[in-house]
Order: sequence, then structure tokens, then C-alpha cells
Amino acid sequence: MSTPVPMAIHFLHHRFRFPDFDVTGVLVFSLLAAASYGLGAVLQHQAAGRESEELSMKAGLLVQLVKRPMWMVGNLLDFVGFFFQFLALRRGSLALVEPVLVLSLVFALPVAAALEHRRVTLVEIGSAGAMALGLGVFLAVGRPGAGSPHAKPLAWLLLTVGVAVGLGVLTLVARGGSKRRAALALAAGAGGAFGYVAALSERAGHQLDFGFWHTLASWTPYVLILAAIVALLMTQSAFQAGELRLSLPTLTLAQPLVAIAIGLAFFGEHLHTRGLRPVAEVAGIALMATGVVLLARPSVIGVHEEPAPPAGA
Repeated sequence: MSTPVPMAIHFLHHRFRFPDFDVTGVLVFSLLAAASYGLGAVLQHQAAGRESEELSMKAGLLVQLVKRPMWMVGNLLDFVGFFFQFLALRRGSLALVEPVLVLSLVFALPVAAALEHRRVTLVEIGSAGAMALGLGVFLAVGRPGAGSPHAKPLAWLLLTVGVAVGLGVLTLVARGGSKRRAALALAAGAGGAFGYVAALSERAGHQLDFGFWHTLASWTPYVLILAAIVALLMTQSAFQAGELRLSLPTLTLAQPLVAIAIGLAFFGEHLHTRGLRPVAEVAGIALMATGVVLLARPSVIGVHEEPAPPAGA
């Protein structure tokens, strides 16, 4: 009970109970999570980009960032985002909740523009529209429903090992290369880690149906804490490594793709696949990805960022 995640789970268990699947409620919580994550990411990037490259993927980076008020506010928003995401995953599936989080990039746009003292461009507006339209197509055609994170222990073990190996490979790819490669690799790893965190959050949310102490007696909340720390470290390292236009879109796209894959492969979640539905679903995801790629152009996010000063500046 001394760690934040079990305390948060206890609060959620007693304050928020959803006896029936309510897609509207799930979507509302998902949108609130996306807004919180998007705003938090911009503030965290502003702070992390000022730290020394030598701190990348080291605990010292987090130690230095704790001293920056803007970073702390960004993390508070992240916690709020996790709160809403957890509520959404208590009844919604990964395939329903995680794609909505792509819209965090849309919420980040006006804040990033304001901090850079510029106006939101037509490209940004068009990109946001493409993501929203693609999301709508995917959800309307695929019609993902309630979650069912009931994978067997062996499946969880294989999934955990696979995620750990993938994160290790991406960390190695990030080392010794350009800032661009480091930002992309670390952001992809952070997205994968958050996709895994989402799967654990869904499992913890469903375990609460059997009681708080039942959840606390399982391995889920403790692996969730560890995975969240790893995801946080990779995210801040990605923000520190390069421009926000590289890291944030990559992270934003990787997280739902990994989460959806986990839901379909391990949790028995499903999308409607009759007729031409799979084509429309792929088209929706492609449209969302197109919006993300357009936002990653140099003329959009991050073009006005200043180089990071030396450590201790």
C-alpha cells in the first residue's frame, strides 16, 4: 500500500465501478486520457530537451528532471491520463481504447504552438482531421467491444520476454548513432512499453472485479510499476535525444499498434472481419498513420526548438 499504483488501484476500485459495458463512457475516458497525455508530453519534452545527451537511458536523467517544475507538471498530467486510461480499460478493450490515444498528438498541437510562439498551421489542422477520420472509420467498422485479458500464465511470460527483448534491441540501436535514430528508436521502444503497460492496466482493472486484495496479491500491479518506470525512462530519453516531431509521433503510433496486437493475439479480442471490413479497418489505421507522419514533418512539430544547453545550465 506504500506505492502509488496499488493506492491508485484501491481508490479506483471503490470510486469507479462499471457493471455494464458502456462504449460512450469508455470513449469519454479515452479522450480525457489522450488530452492529458498530449499536454503532458509537450511539457516533458520542453524539460527533457535541456538535459545532457550523456544521461540518456540512465536513472540520472530522471533525477535531473525531477528538479524541473515543468517536467513535474507534465508527469502529473501523465498520471491523470493513466487514471482515465485505467478507467476506460476496466470495461473497454485495448483495440477500442488505445487507438483513441492517438489523438493525444492532436491535443499536443496547440500547446506546442503556443510554447513556440506560432500559430497552428493548415498542415497541422489537416493532419489532425486525417487522424480523427481514420480513427472514426476504424472504430465504426471494427466495432471493438469489451476487454477480456484472460491470457494464460505462459502467454504472459512469453509476452513479457518478447517485450523485454524488443526494448533491449531498440535501446542498442539508439546508442552510438545519430540523434534522429536515437529519438526514433527510443520513442518506438517507449510506445511498445506503454502498449504493454496498457495490457497490464486492463488486466488489473478486470482483477478488481474479484476484489482489491485479490489484485494486490497477484503479480500484476508490481510488474505494472516496473514496466511504467521503464516506459517513463525510455520516453524521457527519446524526448531528450531529439526533436518532438520525431519522438512524439513515433511513440503515439507505436503504443496503440502494440496494444492492439497484444489484445488480438493474447486476450482473444476481436474486430469485425466480415466482407470488406478488414480493408476499411486497415484504411482507417493507414489514415491515422498518415496524419501522424504529416505531423512529423520538419515544418510542423518541433521546428523552432533551440539546441539543448550543456548539463547544469
